[in-house]
Amino acid sequence: MPQYYLTITRDRPDTALKDRCYQNASEKGRFWLDLARRFRPQTMAARNGLWTTPWPMTVHPHLAMPAYDPNFKKSFADISDQRALEIRGLIRGGKRVALLYSGGIDSTVCAVAMLKNLDREELKSVAFCCNINSAAENPVLFDRYIKNQVTLLDSNRMKYNDLIAQGYYPITADTGDDIFGTEQATQFYFSYWRLVDEVSGLGRAELTRCGDDPKLMELPYGKFVDLLIPFLSPDFDFGGPLDGQNRRVGRWLYEKIVQNIATADVPIYSLHDFFWWIIFNLRYTHCALRGPLFYYSGTDIRQAITDYLINWYNTPDYQFWSMANNNNGQKICKPAATHYKWAARNYIYDFDDNEWYFKYKIKSISLYGLLQNNFDAFKMMFALDSDYQLHWLTDRKVQDEFQHGLQSFAG
Repeated sequence: MPQYYLTITRDRPDTALKDRCYQNASEKGRFWLDLARRFRPQTMAARNGLWTTPWPMTVHPHLAMPAYDPNFKKSFADISDQRALEIRGLIRGGKRVALLYSGGIDSTVCAVAMLKNLDREELKSVAFCCNINSAAENPVLFDRYIKNQVTLLDSNRMKYNDLIAQGYYPITADTGDDIFGTEQATQFYFSYWRLVDEVSGLGRAELTRCGDDPKLMELPYGKFVDLLIPFLSPDFDFGGPLDGQNRRVGRWLYEKIVQNIATADVPIYSLHDFFWWIIFNLRYTHCALRGPLFYYSGTDIRQAITDYLINWYNTPDYQFWSMANNNNGQKICKPAATHYKWAARNYIYDFDDNEWYFKYKIKSISLYGLLQNNFDAFKMMFALDSDYQLHWLTDRKVQDEFQHGLQSFAG
């Protein structure tokens, strides 16, 4: 049986297959399928700590987590400038690069770093793959610094293989959320009072006091178990019922994450730590590989991932910084729903002096828009294995393995 770098379990890749697998699955196998409604596509693979899955997993060598260094001192700005100088080295070696630029905070850091550290001649070897929505997310930066500085490519038409065919090395910012610990965190903070409304008695009074605490994100995550269980339940983001099977799945996932935290080599203490760890540890592989999987239609995915793709934030220094700078104002402050990625916001603001973007920029789903054009072709994808082979649920052998893993999964 192959080892997988990641597996994908959508809610309904095929209705008949899902129904058959659900009926025959173990209780924890059903939980795993139910999670597909909460994390779409559901891909959770640990880089650190104990974590079991229905199918054999291994960590991609380029995505392994470095050892925690509590004494790491480099600033986010210094690391970002250094990353741009690494890109400059590629350009001086004769290569051209294309940034997949959405206008969001993560890709804007990449853009600013290159605009700040590369000279005009070097920028001739840089393209931004973007669209009208990219410009609309940060029109000040686009009008003042981008449109006359670099080549612009239409992201609605260009896929990774198109960029590679034109001689570019694609740059993606897909692990920016992982470095800062957003995604699920911002959803939780936006939903905090809705979750509190579902709690009664003394627990509700305590959670109300916590919600008013300016250091909410720094409080121990265990204080919020009555909110985290429903938040992690499968139908939470659809406004569905939070009782019965949904709540059982939420409790199972919460306890599974807590067990992973207890066996990890990195300190996880606060509410912010909890959400950061989910994406930095359990979702990192998915974030790093989703671009090549869903936005690449060439024939050699190994080459696309290992030889061409530049994942801007997937460096040891960015990860060292991420592990050493929780709960100190570098990543998030209140109101957490908008005041996140604080070090990145400061880095951008120091360059463009755009106070609106600095204070009020919120997360959009621009990446999904970029990837949507190619999603339909991959609805039946199941896994990428360690030999860079794609496994499809249209293959009967893969269906059998998919079902067997769910039948034998003990959680």
